[in-house]
Amino acid sequence: MEALRDLDVRAVIDGSFAFRSLAPVERDALEAAATAVRYADGDVILREDEEGLELLLLVSGRVRVSMLASKGDVDLAELGPGALVGEVSVLMENRRTSTVVAAGEVEAISFVADAVREIANVNPSFKELLVRLVEGRALHTISVIPPER
Repeated sequence: MEALRDLDVRAVIDGSFAFRSLAPVERDALEAAATAVRYADGDVILREDEEGLELLLLVSGRVRVSMLASKGDVDLAELGPGALVGEVSVLMENRRTSTVVAAGEVEAISFVADAVREIANVNPSFKELLVRLVEGRALHTISVIPPER
């Protein structure tokens, strides 16, 4: 991972569907807690069972999401620009539930988890968006995990 200096973080925040409900002061707080980063192909961006210290907004590139099940790794999704990753552990304040790996070069914005939670706690629309995202991903995960036999 390397830090990026040439990415306009505020422009990405302002253009993101995920942050559309945020007031200017909340966007300011989010920007203050943001770092633009780049990952190389194959880099592990988030690792299952690690502490969730950040939420990422993908700006360019694609990532593969997987988790360990009783019979090995299960591919959950491939996500691209505009997707949030790491939301489950950030919102639920628990450990990572999946591993996210760069599938080619990826640029993203990393947001400090505490700042994201603080904004979610004062902005019900933003919190609801995150909750719906977590619920949708949980339902998808249940649908793709092979049943125990």
